[in-house]
Amino acid sequence: MDWANRSLNALAAIAMVVAAIVYGSAGAAQAASDDLSAALADKPSHVATSWIGIAAVGYDVVAFFTKGEALKGDKNITATHDGATYRFVSTDNRDLFLKDPAALAPQYGGYGAMGVRVGKKLRPERSPAWQVSGEKLFLFIDDGTKAMWNEEAERNEKIARAIWDTIRNVPPKMLQTPATH
Repeated sequence: MDWANRSLNALAAIAMVVAAIVYGSAGAAQAASDDLSAALADKPSHVATSWIGIAAVGYDVVAFFTKGEALKGDKNITATHDGATYRFVSTDNRDLFLKDPAALAPQYGGYGAMGVRVGKKLRPERSPAWQVSGEKLFLFIDDGTKAMWNEEAERNEKIARAIWDTIRNVPPKMLQTPATH
């Protein structure tokens, strides 16, 4: 099933959950929730994507390297790699990405690098903090986590790389610390 169909299925399931809640049908709410879970089930856990499968928060990952800027990609210029959809500002950037996507995709599947360093898979929201270092793209949740990373970047990268090998295919929710009461 492609991302467009999954998106439509997810939207339909959300609408059914809302309708079931509004009209007080617990059984219908559960069924709709199950439909939503199924629509999102094959979203890759090793790549930080939006609920519709867009990687790198929709930013053109090639532009980080070539322009040194965070530029939002065009929804009509895309490429799929490793189960996720990447957006680009131009077909040239898309074509460059397709020549070697593993080299241009963000490290740790686009999850926040400092989060991976501590065993979490935190998806950057909105405009992520970022840096290109050693010909690798790193995304961060914010400037604070980027600054923490850079205090000991080499050591943090070594630790994060080892942790990533362990958590790469673990769903992000399974890495959350349970609340204590």
